[in-house]
Amino acid sequence: MHHPLKVKLIRAYFAIVSYLFPALAVLSAYRLFHHPVNTKRKNAKEKKVPAPQRFIIKVDEKIQLQAYRWGEADHPPVLLVHGWSTTSRSMSNFLDLLLRNDFQVISYDAVQHGESEGKASDLAGWADSVRAVMRETGPVKCIIAHSFGAAAVTVASKLGLDTRKLVLVAPIHDIIEVADRFAERLGIPKKIVEEMRDYTWAQNKTNFHKYGKDWKDILHSNFHVPTLIFHDVGDREIGIEHSRQLCQLWPWAVLRKTKGLGHRKILDDGDVAKEIVAFIKNGSE
Repeated sequence: MHHPLKVKLIRAYFAIVSYLFPALAVLSAYRLFHHPVNTKRKNAKEKKVPAPQRFIIKVDEKIQLQAYRWGEADHPPVLLVHGWSTTSRSMSNFLDLLLRNDFQVISYDAVQHGESEGKASDLAGWADSVRAVMRETGPVKCIIAHSFGAAAVTVASKLGLDTRKLVLVAPIHDIIEVADRFAERLGIPKKIVEEMRDYTWAQNKTNFHKYGKDWKDILHSNFHVPTLIFHDVGDREIGIEHSRQLCQLWPWAVLRKTKGLGHRKILDDGDVAKEIVAFIKNGSE
């Protein structure tokens, strides 16, 4: 999230530029929406875990991701996908418990996040990253994804994912609603946001069209594996209605509501982590 003073400056900037130079305002909104904020911030509750095996994953000719592997190679693998403006370290609570239950854990830093480089991040690019990681690592027992990472997994699932189960934590399902609400907070006019969305799609048109015809369509997937969703009823960043909408499309998904954990503390909750591990283990051979 942006500092309150920075929010005031952004609001003042768009109040002027949107009126005088709308084309510049669209480009400015694009840069603001597609560049993470402070991705290397430390989580005070981050669990201490063993040093990982580090490796590089090539998404395409221009993009490489820093990836990590923990645990024994013969243990069942679980993939962790972090959210926007965080890194793989944000999911250390899940990682710690998974390792203690004899799972192998794989994670990575998304484009422009943590130790991964690259230019602007967008939803199609994140979905491509999920698929690139799985091409490198092979089948997994489960994918655990948070927020924007969960949206990327949903999009990627339209082309198939070799996983037996999914766990989504505070997933984004309506990307337009999220963008509009974020823009309103920053004082960006609705017309500018709409043009920014069109510009974003045009910038990566080929990749977006792999997943759907428009912003709503790309998040409509028929991927069917056992799915567990966690969402806090008081989440102020991504409201629980996102998970409810997803459950309407995926009636096989189970929604677990939490209270008092918000959007990020939910990642550090012990009970959530225990239920995730139990879900992954359930039915295991």
